[in-house]
Amino acid sequence: MNDLKADDSDRLIAAALQVNGRASWGEIGRALDLPERTVARRGQRLLDSGLVRVSTYVDPARVLHARAVLFRITTQPRALWSVARSLARRPDASSVSVLEGSSDVTGMLLPRDDAAIRELLFTDFRELRGVESIHVTTVLKFFRSGHDWRVDILSDEQVRMLDPGPSGPLDPGDSLSPDEHALIELLLRDGRMPVAQLARDVGLNVTTTRRRMESLQRRGLMHPRTEVLPSLFGLGLEALVWFRVPMADMEAVGSALATAPEVKFIVATTGTSQLLLNVLVQDEAEFYEFLTGPTIAQHEGLEVVDSLVVIAPVLRGSLMVDTLIDADEEPLTGAIRI
Repeated sequence: MNDLKADDSDRLIAAALQVNGRASWGEIGRALDLPERTVARRGQRLLDSGLVRVSTYVDPARVLHARAVLFRITTQPRALWSVARSLARRPDASSVSVLEGSSDVTGMLLPRDDAAIRELLFTDFRELRGVESIHVTTVLKFFRSGHDWRVDILSDEQVRMLDPGPSGPLDPGDSLSPDEHALIELLLRDGRMPVAQLARDVGLNVTTTRRRMESLQRRGLMHPRTEVLPSLFGLGLEALVWFRVPMADMEAVGSALATAPEVKFIVATTGTSQLLLNVLVQDEAEFYEFLTGPTIAQHEGLEVVDSLVVIAPVLRGSLMVDTLIDADEEPLTGAIRI
């Protein structure tokens, strides 16, 4: 599926889609100073190949009323891939990875309520064949949730031309109408679905549909999410790092690490480690530099509890990454993934 030979133009187009997954090919062409026809052909090829997937992002707590949980499951060796596949196809799955040096599967799920969490812990996990141990923690805060990570290859002017603009102030009491729910469900399947098609499927006119989408963006309830396979940008190593940090320094350290270009995802969690980072770098040498360099060393009391390379990223948002998921298989419908 992912044998496309990409060049610098492909990488620029993918980076542009990270800034705004719903930008037209013409808008991307003007920002990159490339012909619209070239951008359309190459951009569609990136989408068709599976290297890039555009969906949408919604805040799990504000919109879904979900509580994000992190899991790490040790399996019997022969059961590793079947467990990973089963977890990746769950409608509440947000990420699934297989770790090095073990038969461990880790990731994040978004159960909708306390009853769903109890069913997950006491039924669903227990019914997976070949599971030897289960460890679950709760996400307390997202410092960076992954949807907003961008590779830094565009100029500030190019980003400005593509960026749809900031959201307005968040209203904790805001909620979604049935039409807005329907729009989000459609955009989760295809974040670049044309407004006219969205309008037909939801049963609204084009003007109303466009207003609803602009309202969702303005209220901070929804915006495009573009997942790109890191290898397209030359990032050949993905790792997870668990940190212990003094509780009084949690906010400052988490916020600072969230700005590091190597960090795609960082959350505060319950458990024996207080921070979990998802790191993307070129290779082992760059990962070593990240762990031993000033990004980490400048924070007194910050201690690495564990660091493991991801040997198989299986699911990232709506993007099925690893070939252990059959290309013809689709995630379960009705899923809102972040």
